[in-house]
Amino acid sequence: MRFAAGFYFADLYSIIKGASEMWMLSVTGIVFAILTIFLGTYLIKNRNSTVIGWLTNLDLLALLVLLTQSFELIGQKYYALVLAVALIVVGLAVILGLILSFVFLFVNAIVVWRKEGYSLSGSLTLIAGVGVVLVDILIFFNPINAPAPIQTFIMTFLTMLILYILLTVWNTISSMLLYQLYFPRNNKDYIIILGAGLIDGHKVGRLLGGRINKGIEFYNHQIHKANKHAKIILSGGQGGDEKVPESVAMRDYALEHGARRADMMVETKSINTYQNMQFSKKIIEGDANSSQVRVIFVTSNYHTLRAGILARKVGMNAFGIGSKTPFYYLPNAVIREYLAFVVMHKKFHLMMVGLMLIAALVSGIGVWLGIM
Repeated sequence: MRFAAGFYFADLYSIIKGASEMWMLSVTGIVFAILTIFLGTYLIKNRNSTVIGWLTNLDLLALLVLLTQSFELIGQKYYALVLAVALIVVGLAVILGLILSFVFLFVNAIVVWRKEGYSLSGSLTLIAGVGVVLVDILIFFNPINAPAPIQTFIMTFLTMLILYILLTVWNTISSMLLYQLYFPRNNKDYIIILGAGLIDGHKVGRLLGGRINKGIEFYNHQIHKANKHAKIILSGGQGGDEKVPESVAMRDYALEHGARRADMMVETKSINTYQNMQFSKKIIEGDANSSQVRVIFVTSNYHTLRAGILARKVGMNAFGIGSKTPFYYLPNAVIREYLAFVVMHKKFHLMMVGLMLIAALVSGIGVWLGIM
């Protein structure tokens, strides 16, 4: 009788455990489906946001959990082994990344200097490389010699700050990559091409030329596919070291590369991306016969997301396409865009740093009081 009761309770436990695992699997599946729907909606309707990066990463995390739960349910025999191997691989990847990334960043800085010359904006990978070296020293050598409470406070804060930076960098890169998945319809009324500075004060350089070529390519493609002539707005003012407004040099370049003068307009006042969008919007409002116009903008591929966010801020419903950026310049460009996003959302980031300081202070006080 006792053995029968034991078997009964064992079977009951197995049934309850199986039902619980199936319920958790169902919940994770529902969360994954909801996140996927939200992500799809954002990509179609509102891609001008870093929310697409957060949604994508949360969606991938939900998918990973779903696959893990499914594997555990189906093949429990090998689950622990596979999980252990996966954790080891991830751990080694992180360690090797911390060790090797500074080498890549230093080498990239040298390449950028050789091709673009010395400048602060061209030295961002060098600065990032120095930062990685300092992080490596903190992690592997722990050089802070201080009483335990102070050491706990410093290391807790730095650990949280480093993890936060890595998370936000990853999210920014994810958002920038996802933004490239835009395939515009051939129905645009206006094409805004953003300026990027002139060489020797009057010549269109390779970066800006790539943007103009991309804009002309879409302009011609739309004519060929839909017989629709869009108007091209060349946007860029005159910097202190420039002999002519960027947009004037851009127009001359576009004329030499097949664009029609009758289809081009110049915006000559802007000095940054926000003003590119703001002043181009005013030109469209003064030129268009209808309030329902379809607009696309063209910039470098690394810049499309931030330009799209700024377009939304000025009240313009426009998505962007990007020209290719030389690979050697991409790390520098991505770091610059990340810093621009940090400045754009500085209040939120300052609040997060404040919360980290409070958490680190609590940890230090806990060690001082002997609680932690």
